[in-house]
Amino acid sequence: MKYFGTDGIRGVFGETLTDDLAFKVGKALGEMIENEKVIIGKDTRVSGDSLEAALSAGITSMGVDVLSCGILPTPAVALLTRITRSFGVVISASHNPPEYNGIKILKSGYKIPDKMEEEIEKRLEKEDFSKRYIVGRVKSFKEGKDMYIGAILEMFKDLDLTGERVSLDLANGATTVTAKDVFEFLGASVEVFNHSQDGLLINQGCGATHPKFLAEQMKNGKIGFTFDGDGDRVLAVDEERNVINGDKIIGILANGMMREGRLKNNMVVGTVMTNGGLEEYLKGKGVKLVRTKVGDKYVLEEMLRLRSNLGGERSGHIIILDRSTTGDGLITALEIMRILKNSGKALSELAKVIPDYPQITKNVKRTEKTSLESDELKKLIEKITADGYRVVVRPSGTEPVIRITVEGKNREEIEEIVEKLSRAIES
Repeated sequence: MKYFGTDGIRGVFGETLTDDLAFKVGKALGEMIENEKVIIGKDTRVSGDSLEAALSAGITSMGVDVLSCGILPTPAVALLTRITRSFGVVISASHNPPEYNGIKILKSGYKIPDKMEEEIEKRLEKEDFSKRYIVGRVKSFKEGKDMYIGAILEMFKDLDLTGERVSLDLANGATTVTAKDVFEFLGASVEVFNHSQDGLLINQGCGATHPKFLAEQMKNGKIGFTFDGDGDRVLAVDEERNVINGDKIIGILANGMMREGRLKNNMVVGTVMTNGGLEEYLKGKGVKLVRTKVGDKYVLEEMLRLRSNLGGERSGHIIILDRSTTGDGLITALEIMRILKNSGKALSELAKVIPDYPQITKNVKRTEKTSLESDELKKLIEKITADGYRVVVRPSGTEPVIRITVEGKNREEIEEIVEKLSRAIES
């Protein structure tokens, strides 16, 4: 597709993502729906207001009302669309730097399927939108935040965090309006970092893409959680100040849910990037790991097909399907707290038993001449794989780069292999 990637439309604001494009996306979406409203939420990026105005203008010009939530995490908008059985749009570029932004479209809790994205693209290309004689209105929907927080508190009404000390890195993003309040409502003592709503600071040296910040800075917390810009990802920091990645979080959740009889079909869905150490750990517990393409939408599709209720990515994008229809960093963090309370163990104890093989990822700039189909590259990958390494070479769905990932048991050898593959792709 020309505009949609693995997570909606994304690009640098004013370059590949413009107000004009947002306006047309709004018209295309509005043209496709009738007698429904569209809920819009956004993260803190400075371009969010401009894109929201353009989207809203397009949607309302087709006779559809817009409910504007203001700053709100992606999973909160997903939950609101599930409650109201409506469409939603999130204006966010998730973990990307401040100059990026994006448009994610949801329906009844789920990201829209590829077929609907293709239909929107067709309408964008023809630009011959039908005329509507009724104009929609933009209405404030600030109560959406309270509805989301209320739903989370109801979900975890049996979780008492009184006496717990928690540190949160909010990445100067959308969780600045939700996470601290929820932890405090549940009784925790909360230390907060990067809680500004200055959109120029979102994800800048902080949050889930820079978890070492929290590991180095947290002082009062016994456990820490670091979110990304739109709140659908989270990584943890244990009491020894070790970063706990998404694969280890999945292992901890799988074990805890299995003990409760909650893990459906003894199955977990990951991606081609999921660490082999997690697969080994799950196998020892009698749990099967199923891999899919990178992207939470593909993880979710496979979970629904296999009737699994746990899946996710190493990046911290975890889907707990009996709690939410999308990745929700806050729900994941609270599930971890619940498992710690029930087990009586420290996070470091639960994490250390899950192996984590060395894995290195490098981005190579993608140009029009870049090809992954050369015989030379294919033979090189086959040889490396035959030597016992796991290799994933793929174009990014959100940035103009090729991602090279190599996994094995010797870090120095992996570094050499990554450089060799990088040179092969660049040449």
